[in-house]
Formats: sequence, structure tokens, C-alpha cells
Amino acid sequence: MQVRSVALGLACASWLTLSGCQTATEPPLNATGDTISLRIVRMDGGSGSALVSNGIPLPKGKLDSSNIAHVVLAVAGVEQAIHVEALAGTWPDGSIRSLLVQFPYTVSTGSPIAALLIMGPSVTRSTADLPKTAVTWNMPAAAALPTSPTYLVSTDVVGRTITRAASPTSAIFTTYENDFVTYGDQHWATEAGIWDYDYYDRVLIWYAWWVRTGDPEYWRRAAIDAIAYREQYVKPTYIMQPHEAQLEGLALHYLLTGDEGSRYAVARVAAIFADIWTPVLDCPTCSGGEYVEGRIQARTLQSHYLSWMISAVGDEPRNWAALMATDVTKILNTQGADGSYRFVQWEGAHSNYMTGLMHDMMIKYYTYVQADARIPTAIKKTLDWMWSTQWLSAAQSFKYVSDSMSTGDPSPAPDLNLLIVTGYAWYYMYSGNSTYKTEADAIFAGGVNQAFLTGYKQFNQNYTSSYRYLFYRQ
Repeated sequence: MQVRSVALGLACASWLTLSGCQTATEPPLNATGDTISLRIVRMDGGSGSALVSNGIPLPKGKLDSSNIAHVVLAVAGVEQAIHVEALAGTWPDGSIRSLLVQFPYTVSTGSPIAALLIMGPSVTRSTADLPKTAVTWNMPAAAALPTSPTYLVSTDVVGRTITRAASPTSAIFTTYENDFVTYGDQHWATEAGIWDYDYYDRVLIWYAWWVRTGDPEYWRRAAIDAIAYREQYVKPTYIMQPHEAQLEGLALHYLLTGDEGSRYAVARVAAIFADIWTPVLDCPTCSGGEYVEGRIQARTLQSHYLSWMISAVGDEPRNWAALMATDVTKILNTQGADGSYRFVQWEGAHSNYMTGLMHDMMIKYYTYVQADARIPTAIKKTLDWMWSTQWLSAAQSFKYVSDSMSTGDPSPAPDLNLLIVTGYAWYYMYSGNSTYKTEADAIFAGGVNQAFLTGYKQFNQNYTSSYRYLFYRQ
């Protein structure tokens, strides 16, 4: 983690020396505390004075709201007058998830400037705080972003993962990492800022690769695609089918920009899902219940989890924690005795990839909300059943569905492997049973080797959650 205790004199990062370091004309700041290295990056293509404005994610336990006064931002050893506030949503221990920081600074496109965020009991701002500027823009003129992937990974802002540099060096992982850059750039060149291409949450994917690499270009892409999805599709009704709900990227957009429009959008969609889908998640004979399947279960739970995470409020308050608990119980009620999840919508068949989506949300609930003892037991039962009956060893793939249907058949679907792999890796981490790591690695290899990454949907499916597998398999 690039957080260290220092006495500040001149703060100029070595990576800045080619473009020159800002030189202080005022006495250097003297303060001792934990520091987060930042770089001020011009985001709007301009130059000159700009309002720097963005959220800075914090690890659990790093800072609580009573210590906001003990936060200072410095450039070249000179304290800057800032506006700083805790964004909505705290970790379960009450500590802050993200800080909104705003200040003016002169920065040009292509010439980032080193800065430090310092916090600690001995740190006190000596400048008058600036008033908040409402976040009403699509892209901030500039942003002060953490530089260290190790630090960013430690914040868990995109969930558990590892840095790109820490990725294993064997061929399959190298292919996975390199393919992301190659095909990510190709998709961006023709699909940027068009909401349709956010299917399976490309906004989340860009943010995850910003965290894993520290490359501000991915942060910029995420902000552009988040606004496109929200403004072109989610608004004005906030009514959508669950398969079109790409809400994690929107929740992160709020935490990393302070844009209340994204926080409100998450809450509005979550409230609608609470009214329409939560009551029928385990009731196929109820009105509307015949349409329920694993993806609807996953997206309903996800909407309530994200609203809880960022303390989202729509048109009326909701008890997101209670809704999540209800969702979890109802979802578990639909598990068969053999571990499968069969639905009327799938003509009584089990969908392997939709179960993978649901497992991903159950893992988040277990990890960050409540360690419900039913969840590992249920996940294990399903993983074992899927491996023994759904995994096609010769094809290195799961079946698309468990049984023949009028809408499909149990043929291999390797392009969906990476929507399933996280559950196996997580259960390895949870249990310590290396069988699940072996299975996870086989699932991953089959998915990477047979990926169809020129397809925008398949690219998104491959990368929307598999970066968490990298952590859990360790």
C-alpha cells in the first residue's frame, strides 16, 4: 500500500521529472501523517486553471467523519485550500468509503502534477476551507487520482482483486491481461459513450482496471460511459428489466466523482426492484414470479446491496439491509435438493451462468454485509452439482443450460465461463480445499482460451467479475 508516514518538505514524484516539478514559492508544509500519493490529471482536454474535483476511495478503518479536519492536500510541499467532505455511505465500522476533494489548480492535458493527501491526528488545515461546488458536469476539468494500484486495491472499491503487476506470469494469465488491453482499446475506439455497450457493466470494468493499474485513462473511460448509461437509458423513468441494470458502475461513479445523479439513479431502480421483484423471488406461481430466474435474483439483490453501500435515497427512504436479508432468504429458498436452481422461465432448467451471477452477489453479501452461515453451504452444494453434472471436460466449458429447451440446449458455452469462475475461487479461499482452486483454474483457462472478445457483450462478460477470481485463487 502506498501509504506512508512522512514529514513533508518538497513532494515531487520521480515520474514527474520529465515534464518538470512544481516548485514552491511559499514555505514548505510541515506535517506528519499517512499520505496517499496522487496525480492531478487534466480530464477535459484543456489547459490553465481548472477545478480539480473527484472522490478518493479509502480503505475500511482509514478515516471517520469526526477526523475530516485532519486531512490536508499538498502540491510540491505547499498546502492547498480545499473543500473536503465524506461522501455518503460508510464501511460497516462507520469509517468513510470515499472523500470528495475539490480545489483549483493550473494543469495541462498530458502533464500530470504530483500531489499528496495527508491525514492523521497531528494534521490540521491552515487554510480556509473552500465552499463546495455542486457536481453538475459530465466530466470534471481535472481529477486528483491515487497513483498506486497497491493502494487502490486495498480500498476494495471494486471488490477484492489484485494489481495487474501481481497477476501470475503463466501464459494463461498473460493472455487474459493482454487481451483486455487489446480488445478494450478496440471496443473503446467505436463504442465509447454509447449506453448499449454497457451491457454487463463496462463502467465497472473500466473502474476495475483503473484500480488494478492506476492508469487514469480507465477512470476517464468509466466516467464517460457511466454518464452515457445514466442519461441515455436509465433516465427519466428509472424503469428497466433487470438484465439491463448495470448499477455497480453507477454506484462507483458516485463514490469516485460525488455525482448525486448516479446515487439517486441507483436508489430509484432499487426501489422499483423492491416493489416488483423482491416479493416474487421465490414464488413462481405469483403474478410475475414466472419470469424470475437467477439473473433477476442477482440484480435485485445487487440493487439493494449497492443502495446500502452508498446510503442511497430515492423518492422515499428504504431499509436496504432488511431488503437484502429478505432477498437472500428468498433466493436460497429456490435451491433444489441437488443444489440446482430451476425456474419456470427456463422451462425447469438450471442456468449455469446466471447462477454464477447470483453467487457473485451472495459472496458480496457474505463478505461485506452479513456472514450468513447458509451461504457457503448453499454455494458448495451448487458448485459440486454443477461440476459433476454441468462441466464438459472435453470442451473445458459448462453447459449453457442443464437440459434441452425450446430456447436452447445443453451445449458448451465457454464464453460464459468467467461469469461462473469467481464462486469456485471464493469457495477455495473460504474452505482451503484446493479442489475448488483446481476447478476454478480449469474454468478460467477454458474461458480465456476460447474467448470471443470481438463481441462487445462477450468482452464485458469475460471481464465484469473475473478480476475478483484473481484475488480469491491466491
